[in-house]
Amino acid sequence: MTSSFFEKKNKKRALVFGGGGARGSFEIGVWRALDELDYVPDIITGTSVGALNGALYILGNVSEAERMWKEIETGKVLDLDAPLSIDSFKDYRRTLTGFLIKIIREKGISSAPLKALIDTYIDDESRIRSDGTIFGLSTTNLKTREIEYYFLDDIEEGRLNDYLLASASLYPAIQKKMIDGTPYIDGGYWNNIPINMALDKLPDQIVLVDVQGPGLLHYDHQIEKCESLLIRTKWPLGDMLLFDTNRTEVNIELGYCETMKLARPDLYRGLWYTYDTDTVETDASVFYLALNGLLTGKRSKGVYEYIKRDNHQLILLREIEKRWGSAVDETTVSLALCELTGKLFNMIPDKIYSIDKFQNEIIHRLIKMRDAERKNPVNEFEPRFLLSGKEWTEEFLEGLPLISNRTLVIQILERLEDEQLKWDTPFYKLMIRTRPFPFIIALYCKYLLNKNLGLYR
Repeated sequence: MTSSFFEKKNKKRALVFGGGGARGSFEIGVWRALDELDYVPDIITGTSVGALNGALYILGNVSEAERMWKEIETGKVLDLDAPLSIDSFKDYRRTLTGFLIKIIREKGISSAPLKALIDTYIDDESRIRSDGTIFGLSTTNLKTREIEYYFLDDIEEGRLNDYLLASASLYPAIQKKMIDGTPYIDGGYWNNIPINMALDKLPDQIVLVDVQGPGLLHYDHQIEKCESLLIRTKWPLGDMLLFDTNRTEVNIELGYCETMKLARPDLYRGLWYTYDTDTVETDASVFYLALNGLLTGKRSKGVYEYIKRDNHQLILLREIEKRWGSAVDETTVSLALCELTGKLFNMIPDKIYSIDKFQNEIIHRLIKMRDAERKNPVNEFEPRFLLSGKEWTEEFLEGLPLISNRTLVIQILERLEDEQLKWDTPFYKLMIRTRPFPFIIALYCKYLLNKNLGLYR
């Protein structure tokens, strides 16, 4: 169904970019994918960073936009002396505390660096006006506390960048923007994805990009009259005000992958990651061969009988669905387990994988963690990019031996190998009842190790 959305020609098309600060790098990856899919919008609307990306889109150089985003650090957007790196939760908290102190003391951080950035990269207003694309943005009037919508015809020539800055002024973190004596702040407060602006221009198709920004969302019944596609990700995209080049690169690739999965489900599969469809289907057949061997083998009779009794299989299935975030059936269980294992071992969703390469990387990380010379492998996690507060918290919990799923997976896996699948032990029964998730992942890791040895050929 989705692929036909992009195949239709001679349609009036719209693109809406949501707001979300540093998370807006995701929209650049979406843009690159839309270019490949030949989706050319006649209408572009956005708010906050979405408005800035919309203006860049009309200027038409996705490579230049990528380069700009990859060069942005926090100090280039906000008047702050942010640390070059944040390597721990302690660094993260110290940085945010410094932000808050400066915001309170100065009643908002100066947006002068953001203004300079806008003026540098959105430097040809006349070209945006002459392009022919309908372009609109929104901002919030701080005096009236109401959102205001502006298309190019509503903005005095030479003032576009003032309104772009107003739309992106995330008050009180960023100081308000004064336009003709009226204070304006971020447009996302009252409508973070300005769908209504695009729908008012009566498109046949509309693509909406949600980057998990703050503020309200407004449903517009006009959307029921046209084809629509919502592009978002299940992954966190980082903090809005902390710009990090490594995180930007990941978000851009993630935006590309999420779009291509929606557009070409015949080629790409995955809920959290993106895989070649053919390799997913091939692995599924191998997985079911291994699963059958596990459940019917002589040494594993105990686990089969125990899982079957008292609906223990439902406990395991519900745990997979809860962790994966979607319903699981016979066609998706191997994919769900693969993705959940990848997430647990911090695989990055920044490329299109073949299942084999993805699984080989999991094995590499698994073996590395099992190395007997490593004193505390859980705490040696080194983030590839700047983490958000939620992500730091998750990693902190993974560093606690009695809570860590990664540690328990290693321990269960070692028992699976040492005890030759003696399933009637109290340990396994306890794990199924109390810690089903690491139990399931340990079984899957055992499958991967056996597959790597060629046992299922």
